[in-house]
Amino acid sequence: MNNLIAVRNAEITDMPAVLALIKELALYEKAPNEVEVTVAILKEDGFGPHKIFDCFVAEQAGEVLGFALYYTKYSTWKGRCLYLEDFVVQESQRGKGIGKLLFQAVIAVAKERGVKRME
Repeated sequence: MNNLIAVRNAEITDMPAVLALIKELALYEKAPNEVEVTVAILKEDGFGPHKIFDCFVAEQAGEVLGFALYYTKYSTWKGRCLYLEDFVVQESQRGKGIGKLLFQAVIAVAKERGVKRME
């Protein structure tokens, strides 16, 4: 078994796992009925012709353990900015540095894109 945790760009086939993590977060936040997004919506908004977000996943041995979903926003004062909407790691996998890996991946994108700030 491969114990290496890999962070990579999400693929359309990862969206069911991403939605499961979104629902896990909603349950933690005591708002499980607030999640309206579906796998179909995630696929369209992340991979469709009018893509509006990017996403990283952290995986180990083919299992998605966490994700970071982000998008470009615009500041009238600063210009392009990167907004990290959410990053979630399975509760059972927390404390292993997975969140840090995801956060660092988003920071690298912000630097690569030359945005003025990351929120």
